[in-house]
Parts: sequence; C-alpha cells; structure tokens
Amino acid sequence: MVTNQIIRLDVSVLRMLLADWVRKFGQESGLPIGAGAGQGNNRYTIGDPKTYHLVAEYIEQPPFLKVTPSDPNDTHLVCRFVEQAWNEVKAVNFGGLSWYSVILAECDNDYSLIDRFVTGAFLQQLGAQQRIAGWRRLGGNILLEFVEDLPPGWGEPPQLFAPRAQVHVHMAIPCPCVGFFSSHIAHGLIETVSAICNFALGRRTSVPPHIFPSDQEKVPELSERIKDGSVGTLARKGVSLDIFTGVELPERMDHLLRLRSAMITYDAATQQQRNSVACVLYVAAAESLSVPRADWKREKIASRFEWFFEQLIPEVLDKIVGHRNFEEAFKIKRGNKKARALRKELLNRIYSFRSGNLHEGFSPSPVGLIGALGAIDGVRRGLFAEFSEKAILAYMQSPRSSLVGHPGIHWGRQHG
Repeated sequence: MVTNQIIRLDVSVLRMLLADWVRKFGQESGLPIGAGAGQGNNRYTIGDPKTYHLVAEYIEQPPFLKVTPSDPNDTHLVCRFVEQAWNEVKAVNFGGLSWYSVILAECDNDYSLIDRFVTGAFLQQLGAQQRIAGWRRLGGNILLEFVEDLPPGWGEPPQLFAPRAQVHVHMAIPCPCVGFFSSHIAHGLIETVSAICNFALGRRTSVPPHIFPSDQEKVPELSERIKDGSVGTLARKGVSLDIFTGVELPERMDHLLRLRSAMITYDAATQQQRNSVACVLYVAAAESLSVPRADWKREKIASRFEWFFEQLIPEVLDKIVGHRNFEEAFKIKRGNKKARALRKELLNRIYSFRSGNLHEGFSPSPVGLIGALGAIDGVRRGLFAEFSEKAILAYMQSPRSSLVGHPGIHWGRQHG
C-alpha cells in the first residue's frame, strides 16, 4: 500500500527514487552494476546495457517498477533489493547527499544602437545591477560562489556596467546515490536558483543544458563549507532571498511555490527587449504572489490584485504615484485625489495593462531611435520593474495570503 507520506509525490518521481535505491543496494551487495544508465520505452536501464545491467520496467501498481537482471541467476537477489528499496521509498528516505555543480555565466550585453528596443533593457540593467563577490548560501543545501571577471585596468575610466559575473552553484541533493532521482532534482532546481541569482545581481546569466555531479575531490570542501556559519544567505537590498528554508512545513511550501513562480517570471521579464512584453511579465511575477492554492483562485481576481498590493507595498505605490512621469506613463491625473484613491487607480491601470495586452495583443511602439532616451515606454518599464521587485522583496519579508474571492467570505462577494 502507498503510504500517506508519499501520496503527494508523483509516480514518475517515485520510480526514479526506487531505481536509485535498487542501484545502491545492488552495488553494495557486489553486483557488477556500473555507472551507466538509460531511460526510454517505459523503462530504466541501470548499468551498462552492453555488460551487466538491470532493466526496470514501469508498472501501474506499487512498487511501480518490475526489475529484471541481465543475469537470470540474480533474479531472487534483485527481488529482495526491490523490496528493500520500496520500504525506503515508503518511508520517504532519500538516503545521503550527492553534490552537483554548474557555472552560471553572465550573458553578454547586447545593446546595439540599431535595435529599436534597446533603451528599456539598457536603462533597466543600469539601475538594477549589483556587485556580489564571495560565498553565499540558499537554504541548507545550496552554496553559491560569486566571481567577477576583473581584467587589468578595469574601472579606468569608470564603466557603466559592473564587471562580468559568474556564479559557481553547488547543490547537495538528498538521494541514495548519483542517478535518475538526483539528476531530476538537480535539473529541476537549477532554473529557480538561476532566477534567484539573477534577481540578486540585477543581471542575466545563462543556464547550461546539463548539470553533472561535482568533482569528487571538491566534495569534502563543499561538505565543510555548507556547515560554515560565516557563509551568509544571498540577499538583495538587505532582504534574504532564501525561499527554501522550512519548506517541509505546509504553509512554507505554499510560499515557496509562489516565490518560485515570481522569481522565474521576473527573470523572464528582464530578458525581454520589447518593453510592453516585459511590463506584462513584471505584473505576472507580482501577481503570482497573490494567487491562493485553492479552487476559488479565479474568483474576484482584479479585486484580489488591488487589495493584496495595496496592503503589501503602499509606500512603493505612493512613490510611483509621485514619479515625475506618473501621469504620462499611466494616463492618470493626480488632481486633488487622496493617496489611497491614487493607489487604487494605479493598481487598476497596472492590472488593466497586463490584461489588455494579453487579451488583445501588443501594439507597435511609436518611438524610434531619436529621442528614445526620453521615451515613456522605457520609463514605464522601469516603474513596472520597481513595482514587481519591491513586491517580491516585501513578500519575502512578510508572506501572506488573501481570502478575496473565497465563496464563504461576504466581503469578497460584495467587492468584486
């Protein structure tokens, strides 16, 4: 029987974990299972298919794999390993730790003057970039080493952009051994880690398509450093960006999922050349923080958006309202309106900008190269980016959920 502890794990993940436990038990028993592995046709191959190996075929009932050795004489022994492995999976036991490492390299600045959309992204990076050097951490299992490429004479004369950065990412993955499960977790985690690093740097790095186990000679050093209390948590503007600590708690998992979506979407926004596309994604990044994990999440969406951000970042909204280009960027006249009324109108325009462009498509930008530095498109992009960034940082400091739209809440029914 599948226990309640693992019922929330996807069957494909259970199969990976089981296959790796089988590999571990088989190798420890002396079976000549090499490091090879393969996947396809609803089966895993554990070991080198040209020599000794195990074939683990998908089945629909627990333990979800039928494992057959290439040497039939080992069938009884392998069946015992599968039973042991399934007991470990049912106990949600991941075994030990395997380290995976990858380098995230900063992407080249491609700000060509012949590109009509260069201004918004150019100004955005100028305002957002931060320099980080040395070791940082995320949670209890991720180490980050920030390295800057400082060629001789860098900074003379002063440079517009910070020196190119690299982030050496080291992840300790809970798993029985290096295998299907550990690789799946490492590849699934790196996109979020990359987005968080980019958020901290205010710049974009590239993620290699493949991640490999760390150099075994470096593992002892990494194992010691992860325990070093002097390695600080990665932060932006003094706010911790650790979204991983405490995820074993149900409420923390909900916050992790919201922040993961926000970070990845924000990262996608920064990579857009077209300002209107970037603005839509900035709104989506912020909005992902407000969406409840409930069936009624599609009720009162606009009302929830307005309520959530007026409560979360009122000072940021007031700052945007006070910007010298506010009226032109958002087509709102301040007049004699009170601060709260302007905040609500601003949030309404931000939400409408997102919805309008998604439902009706994007319009061409009328501004060419001449006068581009003063184009309102670029200014608006900067204000949307500030709204999104400050919302993420505020949520990191004070996570919350909204009940607007809940069918049992009278307030939500009356204010849609």
